[in-house]
Amino acid sequence: MRIREFIKPIGPFPACPLNGIHQWLPKAAGHCRRSGLTASEAEQVINAHDGTLRRRLDRKQVAKAVAFVYNSTRDPSAKYDRQPALPEWNSTETARIHKDLGTTAQDLSDASPQQYLDLHPSEILKLLFPDPSGLLCVGFDKATFATAPLTEFEDLEKCQFIEPHYKTSVYGEKKDGSGKTMHATDNTGAPRWIVADFDSPPPEQHASIIAHLDGFRPLAMALSTGGKGLHAWFPSTASPDDDRLFWRLCIGLGADPRIQSNRSQFVRIPNGTRDTGKPQSLIYLNPENLLP
Repeated sequence: MRIREFIKPIGPFPACPLNGIHQWLPKAAGHCRRSGLTASEAEQVINAHDGTLRRRLDRKQVAKAVAFVYNSTRDPSAKYDRQPALPEWNSTETARIHKDLGTTAQDLSDASPQQYLDLHPSEILKLLFPDPSGLLCVGFDKATFATAPLTEFEDLEKCQFIEPHYKTSVYGEKKDGSGKTMHATDNTGAPRWIVADFDSPPPEQHASIIAHLDGFRPLAMALSTGGKGLHAWFPSTASPDDDRLFWRLCIGLGADPRIQSNRSQFVRIPNGTRDTGKPQSLIYLNPENLLP
């Protein structure tokens, strides 16, 4: 089957991305829905792009994206106010920042009160989420997770993931409407932390980018992902517009935009352990920049 066989002439099919495949899938599904295709036809059209993208498509992810779009009550032909397109990573700017600052992960560590760096994950999370009754979603891996108060979790040093916001309830509805789960956007509370995960810039630039962002919003915490990158945690504010502008700055400097668009997106637990066995080491924590 040729990709264009099902497509009606209502505009160009969304361009296949080099990055951001998760964001491309619902856009492609929306195009198919507006073209009058069935959900099954939409899956065929999207799966026909397999091999043209940066990585192979996961057919289960395609099916979930199509189900989410096709189950939506939003009128596919209606016009809605669009948010400004997210900026692309500005490689020239991050290279300039790194050349000017030359900050290293060790520099961040040296600037942190040392008594915090070796704390158990439960003690670090208690500083980040001080409400003893607050619900948190923690993942041993992406398939094994639970939502409960912090005091109910054991062996956090063996876990990889946490959602960076309180949960509003133990269970929420899955996006595809197929049931309930503890790890859902539906039961995720108000934004609490802006977590910048730098995948695109070279690893040697990450610390400089974080130091640069600290000039716009106080850095609360930074940690190694246990891979090549760093995560930086900044406090959210009472102003959605201010948070949106700061997110755009982060994304333009190479932060993963999925963490902004999906509030239930997992991020790395400080002083947890990656599935490779490598530590997700805390390298910076400033108690003065923590939220109450």
